[in-house]
Amino acid sequence: MKIQHLGKAAIFVWMVTVNIPVQAATVFSGTGDAAAVAFEQMKEAIGGADNTLAVGPQKGGFRTINWDGVPVNGTVGIPEDLFLGRGALYDEIYFVSDDGFESVNPSVAGQFPAFSPPVTFAHIGEGNNQNEIEQSFTLAGTFTQAATRGFGAIFLDVELPETSSIEYFNGSKSLGKFFVEPSDSGEPSFLGVLFDKPIVTSVELILGNGSIFDIDGEIPVLTPIVDPIPGQVDDPVNGVDLVVTDDFLFAEPENVPEPSSVVGLLLVILPFLRHCSKKGFFG
Repeated sequence: MKIQHLGKAAIFVWMVTVNIPVQAATVFSGTGDAAAVAFEQMKEAIGGADNTLAVGPQKGGFRTINWDGVPVNGTVGIPEDLFLGRGALYDEIYFVSDDGFESVNPSVAGQFPAFSPPVTFAHIGEGNNQNEIEQSFTLAGTFTQAATRGFGAIFLDVELPETSSIEYFNGSKSLGKFFVEPSDSGEPSFLGVLFDKPIVTSVELILGNGSIFDIDGEIPVLTPIVDPIPGQVDDPVNGVDLVVTDDFLFAEPENVPEPSSVVGLLLVILPFLRHCSKKGFFG
């Protein structure tokens, strides 16, 4: 980024307005039976009520998504805003399945036993984003951007290290990327990170390193997939790890904090400082 010489005061303004304070983070992780334990521990650490079915923004507490309320017969796409009522918004159509995605890729039969039966969640297709899920947070029931203290997810059948992960963002700034601990074949892994304050505006999940299936043409929504293109075969010995997710957990999304009064004042006087710089008042 190129910064013009605006004088020491103006440079100070730039530093104040883009800096994000460092926040302490607590990581929750477990595989197999310990995945459920870690999931519950993060719930307890967040504290407050289970707001999953509560209407509108709530004070404190947490929300979950287990996908089981989606009408599914095989594998279907879901609208980006289907879980807006819980403060979750997705960047594109993703997919849920009540048969472990066997209906779109027979080679994965029995590979993804649901953590909370029967529905699981994944991405599809080929290319660099074939296994990427992006979720942003909103005030529940609205499109108003919000922030959460933390987020966690159940991953299914993570068998290779450093292939599945969650990255946390405040706006475009990364707050850290955390890898999912591998488990035995077909077993769940849980990964969650809780920050001191609500600073997470979005998360990016990476599910393994392979593609489960693809679709040639328009992606249907809430309609069973027909004529899918089966993807890869799970083969961790040769470096291919297919992964899906199940339950999501996150602290109640809150309003994104407004700039402090000091920062707001500096933003107001910035044009004046720039004018003074042009006139040579700063030397």
